[in-house]
Amino acid sequence: MSALLATLVEAAEPASAPASSVSPDFATWMEVLWADAPREIGLLWLALALWVLLVLARPAASLVLRRSEGGSLAISRHALHRLLEACAEQLKGVAHARAHVRKRGGKFHTTLHLKVRPYAKLDAIQGYLEQEIGDIYRQNLGLPGAAGRVEVKVVGVVPEQKSF
Repeated sequence: MSALLATLVEAAEPASAPASSVSPDFATWMEVLWADAPREIGLLWLALALWVLLVLARPAASLVLRRSEGGSLAISRHALHRLLEACAEQLKGVAHARAHVRKRGGKFHTTLHLKVRPYAKLDAIQGYLEQEIGDIYRQNLGLPGAAGRVEVKVVGVVPEQKSF
């Protein structure tokens, strides 16, 4: 009876917890991490792979305009954007411009986001910018037929400053 009582007492008492939840027979630290949290480690590897794909799929910092055996002509995306923004900002009705250029199918498709003044004539601005951007691609950059679609989006109206 005392043996049965001792067995019941041992079963009722919780066993002492080991100092580490990982048994010491693992060979590497990776096996230890994998045994403790396999889902988290898998998510970390997936995040790393996604980050690598995003870095590789990023657009180039410069656009190659022309290539020949003597060399190549390239313009940085930032310089092209500034050129188009300066073209738009020279108009009296435009307060601020931001350009975005995509190259698809051998053509440069341009989107201009404009902040205009209240008296701006949007039809005239849009027609002028289509013509001027086409001229920039043809004459300044030497790319005949490379001008694609030009989209002008008004994103805000800047109030006129009142003078005293």
